[in-house]
Amino acid sequence: MRKTASLLALALTLAFTTAALAGHGENCDKAAHARKAKLAAHGWLGIETDKAEATPTIVKVYPGSPAEKAGFREGDVLVAFNGIPLKAETMGKIKDAKAGCAVGKTVAYTVRRGGAEQTLKATLAPVPEDVLAKWAEMDEKDEAAKVAKNNG
Repeated sequence: MRKTASLLALALTLAFTTAALAGHGENCDKAAHARKAKLAAHGWLGIETDKAEATPTIVKVYPGSPAEKAGFREGDVLVAFNGIPLKAETMGKIKDAKAGCAVGKTVAYTVRRGGAEQTLKATLAPVPEDVLAKWAEMDEKDEAAKVAKNNG
């Protein structure tokens, strides 16, 4: 009788543990899905920049992207976003301005090319699936780093 009760208790413990872990996985999946949806709602310009430089320099312009259509080129140095200079002291303003970016919104970047500055305007497009997957992976790593920092 004791053996049966112990086995029953073990089975119930395993069942509850499995259910709890499964639920946690669903919550993680929902959170990841929500973050991915938020990233997808953010419009896509179609450039990659070298952020190691003091001022961001375009290292890639995606073919067929809004950036390519607007005339962005590799090597362009980004100087301003919607009239806000891209400097350390204005990053809060830039972040606020970019928060409102969505598919269909037109943005303006001032770029320096060959010593001259010009403003290029582009209408943001939906994020392609491969780019969205890359963004989601980077976002997930950032989120994991935040959790590790807060728990460390």
